Amino acid sequence: MKWASSAPTHPGWYRAREPKQMQPVTVEQSRAMANSAWTIFSRIATGLGLYAAVGWLLSLWLGHAPELIAGGALIGLGLAFYMVLKDLSRTTPNDARQRSK
Repeated sequence: MKWASSAPTHPGWYRAREPKQMQPVTVEQSRAMANSAWTIFSRIATGLGLYAAVGWLLSLWLGHAPELIAGGALIGLGLAFYMVLKDLSRTTPNDARQRSK
């Protein structure tokens, strides 16, 4: 029994498509990308630091428990990634183009 393949069989099939025309990046788009990168970095760093500090304070209160610091850091990272992904899903490329005009 021969299996049917949906992939093209001629060599170079992955280069057969016409390349998309690249649009030049404007200064506003470049600034928007830089702002997004700094926003993502700051949310992750703040989530990690803040919740690790909360875990440290809880470990001081409840006794020496380094698991609370690690747990706080993991919870902070999880919440930070959630916030970043939620924000990224809310903005689409069309929204960014409309804001730059």
